[in-house]
Amino acid sequence: MYKPLQWKPFIVLVLLLASCSPAEPTSVPRFTAPQTQIPTLTDEELAEAVREAQETLHIWRQEFLAPKQSYSMTSLKVRFAGEGGVEDMWTEPMFILDNVYTVRMVEGVTLEKGIHPGRLLDVKPQDIVDWMLLEEDGTVIGGYTLRLEYERMTPEQQKRYLEITGYKFE
Repeated sequence: MYKPLQWKPFIVLVLLLASCSPAEPTSVPRFTAPQTQIPTLTDEELAEAVREAQETLHIWRQEFLAPKQSYSMTSLKVRFAGEGGVEDMWTEPMFILDNVYTVRMVEGVTLEKGIHPGRLLDVKPQDIVDWMLLEEDGTVIGGYTLRLEYERMTPEQQKRYLEITGYKFE
């Protein structure tokens, strides 16, 4: 006769496979950012900075996937559009899968409920308006909208900005 099916090895295998699968963080819910197309901006310089950031996003992606030890921070600026307007926020990138960037909110978005600090979001490349790599010495790589904002400051504001952030624009 046949031996009865032994369940013990099967149960151990199922438990092993379940423990090896990646788990979502339980304390941070995931949210997919609403799809937006970067609207035509009235400010031509800002539109050019966004265009340059989007055209060079592949550089950021390459550096994010194989970072140098000299990087102290990496960030993506994401555009959120709602009935109340448009809001651009810097986020902390977590990982990339296919062409979807998962980021953690650093600040809260006022246009939409539930997008608060610590929240994970999935964003598409067309919603990324800027990127930045920060080296340990303060050198900013990318940061096209930051550079534009810096250029528009008065010399006194620029001096104070550099003192506070420690950034170096080259």
